[in-house]
Amino acid sequence: MTEFRSACWCASLLLYFTCVQRTMAGASYAKDAAISEAAGTVRITANSPRPLEQVLDALQRKYGWVVNYEDPQYVSAVDVVKGSDEKSRLPAGSNFTFEFASASPDEEKTLRQMIDSYNKSKNPGHFELRHTADGVFHVVGVAGRNDKGELVEQKAPFDLPLTLAKQEQTMDETMAQICAEVSKQSRSQVVLAISPRRILLRNRVSVGGSKVEARELLVQSLLAAHEKLYWRLLFDPTSKSYYLDLHVAHSS
Repeated sequence: MTEFRSACWCASLLLYFTCVQRTMAGASYAKDAAISEAAGTVRITANSPRPLEQVLDALQRKYGWVVNYEDPQYVSAVDVVKGSDEKSRLPAGSNFTFEFASASPDEEKTLRQMIDSYNKSKNPGHFELRHTADGVFHVVGVAGRNDKGELVEQKAPFDLPLTLAKQEQTMDETMAQICAEVSKQSRSQVVLAISPRRILLRNRVSVGGSKVEARELLVQSLLAAHEKLYWRLLFDPTSKSYYLDLHVAHSS
């Protein structure tokens, strides 16, 4: 079973990296958001298929804010564009500029302003700010456009309540179990993609319960690493799958 799961993981990861390469080749995007500061105002300009994610990365670099990010499903022709070939698709994000006062910005207030500004832009997806009991913030995709161009509410995959038996296992096994349960309930495949493998294999965790939100289980699991980890849940319009990336947050 372990060998089979490893083979499936490798195949899914190969598809994921192929999509990433096509995305980078398919349009002239910026690697990072540009940050400038003048006259008491911080200005962040992103240019990416996922501009909001790029702004979050910029805020982490500047202020050390570690915020999780989750795509909505990009399924409408309005919300996707062609990649470098006729078959691949990617989110139709482009330029997005966000400004806020530079004097001791409050994290929650700034994030809410950012999301409000993004939701008024022409970029794909509609987002909300969530936070778990331990104060971790999550930017969650909650809507996307249909083929008529109408904004339609979506159920975020990590909103799903899961029932998991509480047992000690590696973080890697726990992540795989959470992804499998979310995939089963949402009927959209969720695959663990980029991750700090040594951390996931070295650390053990015991999480579970009855009807616990998937997002809460993920937060509890990552605490076992004793390092600051955060995630990016990215929807691939080509495969119609989600890819869960885990990253180590480095000090700003």
